[in-house]
Amino acid sequence: MNKKSSAIVLILLSAFGFSIQDTVVKLLSMSGSLWQLMLLRAFLVIIILFLWSKRKKGTSDIIPNGWFWPTVRGFFMSCAYTLFYASLPFVSLSEAATCFFTAPIFVCLFATVILKETIGWRRVIAVCIGFLGVLFIIQPGATNMNFVLIFPLVAGVSYALAVIITRGFCREQKSFSLTFSHNVFYACLGLLMVSLIPLLPLSEGLRASNRFLFMGWVPLTKDILLLIGATSITHIIAMTATIRAYQNADTSFVAPLEYFYLIFASMIDYLVWQVVLGPIAVMGIFLVVTSGIIISFREGITKNSQNRDYE
Repeated sequence: MNKKSSAIVLILLSAFGFSIQDTVVKLLSMSGSLWQLMLLRAFLVIIILFLWSKRKKGTSDIIPNGWFWPTVRGFFMSCAYTLFYASLPFVSLSEAATCFFTAPIFVCLFATVILKETIGWRRVIAVCIGFLGVLFIIQPGATNMNFVLIFPLVAGVSYALAVIITRGFCREQKSFSLTFSHNVFYACLGLLMVSLIPLLPLSEGLRASNRFLFMGWVPLTKDILLLIGATSITHIIAMTATIRAYQNADTSFVAPLEYFYLIFASMIDYLVWQVVLGPIAVMGIFLVVTSGIIISFREGITKNSQNRDYE
């Protein structure tokens, strides 16, 4: 199998793994705590990275070269995951994922403002198409507008900021060190929230509105442990497959294939929750995917052009 074929298989495995992971999180939202989930999962990732570094006889690959920007990046990554997961009890997986997949659109916008990068007219059009797709999904002003979809949309914004920080201020950091610093931040945040939430003067009505978000530590039943273990395993498999896919082929080739996640999510929505999206939502998903593919291809063309300039 050549590298491109291998990249296709790996990114499809990644998309499927992440869709299963998020399905498990959605199931866990019925009885578990978001903060407990993220604390235990982050703790597990930290342990795995430490064991890996010990095998490599050193921790240089997982300790950042300076903690400021990795910590800022970890903050935005944590916001992204928290907001996305907080929406899952109320919306379909495919709708939440589509709003989250607007991240490439915001990366383009933030790159021009923060990194002073120039984007061409094709990517400007792609950004407009993507925003039109978001409007189709959220349907502002409509009587059936789902305000919860603002959560995964803001999650996409937060993820985009994390990407911009990675691109602009963490270029010299090793990838495992960024994973390590992010999970250290999320473990600390999870521990803080698990301890703090029970002490907050929240009304029972507010707690009942989203127990997944407003619960601290809950008893670790067999089912909860099984679900947390499942999301941890699928997270590790999907992350590893993603890294290997991008190592085997160009970003512009691999990135559009990540949108297969939305196909898997729609299939899971139907099979598990019997959710069938309406034609307007399907059109919104199509527009967001089209926008992301255009942006990915234009990023690849720009990168190749810059590389030729240096040759």
